[in-house]
Amino acid sequence: MRASLERILGRPVDFPVEITLSSGDTYLLPHPDHAMMHPNTRDLVIFPDEGPFSLVVNPDQIVTIRSLRKAS
Repeated sequence: MRASLERILGRPVDFPVEITLSSGDTYLLPHPDHAMMHPNTRDLVIFPDEGPFSLVVNPDQIVTIRSLRKAS
């Protein structure tokens, strides 16, 4: 999953994306700058516009990653 996340974060054209966690929480990432892979672990760090300053997510807790980009 880490490789998939790194690939998605490296493609700004696919943004915005919505990440849904196994808890049912969803987070909107309007741009790749709103998330990063933690340099020392395999976790995803999310910087949401609303809510906590940052959120550390184990990739195993991600259920879906859905692009919200409108087709051109």
